[in-house]
Amino acid sequence: MRIKEQIVATLRKNEVVHEEFKIGVSFGHILVNRADMKAVPFDGEQGIESLLEYLTRGEWEGLYEEDFLIGAQKGDVTVLLGAGGQIEFHHAKTDSLKVIDKAYLDFLQELGSELEARNQLMLSIGYQPVSKASEIETVPMVKAKLLAEALKDDAAALQTLKGRAKTVVKLDYAHNDDFEKKYRVVHTLAPVFAALLDNIPVVDGEDYAGFVAGLDMDDRMETALAKVENVMSSHSFKYAQYANITGNAPAVAIEENGAIAACDKSNEEAYENVTVTEDHAIAALGMMLTEVRGTENGLELHYIDALPYPLNMAFVALVKGLIYNVDNLNALQEFATGITVENRENLRPSAKEKGLNAAYMEGTLREIAKDLYFMATPQLPEEEQHYTQPLDAIIFREICPKDVTKRQLKAMQG
Repeated sequence: MRIKEQIVATLRKNEVVHEEFKIGVSFGHILVNRADMKAVPFDGEQGIESLLEYLTRGEWEGLYEEDFLIGAQKGDVTVLLGAGGQIEFHHAKTDSLKVIDKAYLDFLQELGSELEARNQLMLSIGYQPVSKASEIETVPMVKAKLLAEALKDDAAALQTLKGRAKTVVKLDYAHNDDFEKKYRVVHTLAPVFAALLDNIPVVDGEDYAGFVAGLDMDDRMETALAKVENVMSSHSFKYAQYANITGNAPAVAIEENGAIAACDKSNEEAYENVTVTEDHAIAALGMMLTEVRGTENGLELHYIDALPYPLNMAFVALVKGLIYNVDNLNALQEFATGITVENRENLRPSAKEKGLNAAYMEGTLREIAKDLYFMATPQLPEEEQHYTQPLDAIIFREICPKDVTKRQLKAMQG
């Protein structure tokens, strides 16, 4: 089996019947020293590794790469490091938002006193508040280091890899057509969601004057790992199309003789004379930097900035109410396919210039966000409908998350 065929098989293996759909999350954080707001290094007495070690003194099991502590796990929760030392809270898929909610608050509480003792802050913000990407060391994880080396001349990719933190939602799909429908819908809605939850006020130490800095970084990335073409314009965008994109993308790192080695070939070339396994496909999928990703965990949305609680839960609830309701998903598919090429091309630039107030057709992105809010909330279970309430202030009172974060950062910096 060739690598593209194995990727298709891996994506197909993720299929879940509609009645058993669950949702997973990854909440990113940036760890800084309170005194200067600069990124905390990996090693040292007060480094990131030592914070993970603090967790393992309790009920958490340490996760290691060689002799380095790079994560911890307890039940359905895994804490892993991003390439720039981002602390990522991952919760396995569940059918209950309350389960994610409780686990996340427990995690924050568990670290609260230790962070205070260290005089450190774990910020739910989309980008480092002071440190530049070029100043941030790559954590001692082989694939992270190889990826950083491969992207060293791609400024926006390095910013994304080492400076950004994200809110990621992980979705199930039922079959090939459902994968295509959901991919197209969440890809089309990216500028709307990103403008709604814009939380990057500073980039590389400088105030960011525009909107949705994360989308701008995505657009400026040069690597093929971040490019997905013809999502809306092609006749089909099913497993085979995503597998083709992944297969043609750089491999970056492959396993050779029991070790991970750098590779400057495409995945298809790198695995041409190899007996391809599911692990190879998972590795290839895991290297992709696209805004919407097909992975062994399902369909993942990677275009939302890290958000403070409870705004992060509001986004998860919004996605659940929209994408897991059949009527809503069909309506959004009709909306996505009805967008003209001209309007589609203008959507992202407009969002980057004016945020939610960007003009779109006869209205604005804010009006689309309002429609999404009213579509999603009633379709959630009654006990979960309150989770979308934090979006009220953004949509109706025109409060932008990045403006709130900017004021908070200035207060912290004195």
